[in-house]
Amino acid sequence: MQFKEFIKRHSLVVGVVLMFALTWPIDLSNSGVLPFQVPFALAILVGYGIFFAALIMTALTLGKGGVIALLKRFLIWRVGGKWYLVAFLLVPSLNLLGVVLNAALSSQPIDFSTVLAYKIFGSSANLVILILPYLLFDAVTNGEEMGWRGYVLPRLQAKHSALASSLILGVIWGLWHLPKFMAPGNTGSFALVVVDTVAKAVFLTWLYNNAQGSLLLTTLAHASWNTAGMFLPMANTVSGENIGASVIALLLLVVTVIVITLKEGPARLSRTQPMQVLD
Repeated sequence: MQFKEFIKRHSLVVGVVLMFALTWPIDLSNSGVLPFQVPFALAILVGYGIFFAALIMTALTLGKGGVIALLKRFLIWRVGGKWYLVAFLLVPSLNLLGVVLNAALSSQPIDFSTVLAYKIFGSSANLVILILPYLLFDAVTNGEEMGWRGYVLPRLQAKHSALASSLILGVIWGLWHLPKFMAPGNTGSFALVVVDTVAKAVFLTWLYNNAQGSLLLTTLAHASWNTAGMFLPMANTVSGENIGASVIALLLLVVTVIVITLKEGPARLSRTQPMQVLD
C-alpha cells in the first residue's frame, strides 16, 4: 500500500524518471558511453520507452480506465481542418523559410545534397517520393507524444498555467536529448536543441489544448517537423552543418510562439478550449 501511495503522490516525477530510465541506456549505448550497442531496430524505437513508461505509470496510478482514456486520445480526430494544417505545416514552413532566408543572407545557394536523408537512404535516392512514407514511418515509430503530451503535460497543467507547464516540459524534453550529444564527433548544439524543445513545447501545448487533447494531432505535428529536418538542409542532433538555417528557423518559431501566447493568453494557450488536465 505504501508503494502505491508513493507512486500516486509523486506520479509526475516517478513517471519522468521511468521515461529516462527506459530510453537513456539506448542512446548512451549508441553514443559509446556504455560498453555495448543496442541493435538498430531497437534504437529506432527509442521513443517507445517513453510510450511504455506512460502506460505503466497510468496503469499504476489510474488503473485500466486511465489507460483506456489515455489511448483513446489517439482517436480524437474531429478537431477541425485548421488544426490539421497547423500540425502538418506550421513548423515545417518555418523551417523552409529559415533555409531560404539563410541562403539569401549568406548569398549561398541552397544545397540539398547535404540533407540528412541522403546520408540514410543513399545519394541516389529520390527524396521527393520518400517524404510521405518517412512521415508515416516517423508517426508510427515515435512514441514520445504518449509521454510528453499524454502523461506529463496534463499533470503539469493541473498545477500550473499552460505556458508555465510548457516551459517546464520543454526543459525536461530538451534534457532527454542529452545522450545523443555524447557521441564522438557529434557537432550538434545541445543549447540550440533545448531552446527548440521549449519553443515546440509551447506550440504543442497550444495545439493539444485547442485540439481537445488529441495525441493524434501532436504526433502528426512531431512527425512533420522531424520529416522536414530530414529532408531540408538544417542542423540536427548529430551534425551542426547548416546551423545558420536552423538558427533562423528557431528564431522564427520563438517569435511565433510569443505571438501565440500573447494572442491566446498564457493561462490556457486557448481562447475557446479548456486546459487539458489530469482527470
